[in-house]
Amino acid sequence: MRGTAGGSGDRENDPVKDPGRPMSPRAADHSEIAGLGITLGLATALFAWAGNWLDGRLGTSPLFVLLGAFLGFGGGFWSMYSRLVVRPRLEAERDEGRES
Repeated sequence: MRGTAGGSGDRENDPVKDPGRPMSPRAADHSEIAGLGITLGLATALFAWAGNWLDGRLGTSPLFVLLGAFLGFGGGFWSMYSRLVVRPRLEAERDEGRES
């Protein structure tokens, strides 16, 4: 077995060893999905933090932290959903219109 642990051993397609070579479509898809997950997590955490701060100022503990967490998750989920479902559907419809 050639290569590193967990790797495929395919040195020709390794963008780390050859930075001038573009990432494979599969790697680009994986990084896009990872970015969407990070966006969801950060939106949830940021809104929960803002709700916690607001609860501390107003003395309404857990009200705004819960509201912030739900709003952050909803916004992050909508961002993910629109990128994975809505945008490809609109692009497919637009491409069908060009072919007609």
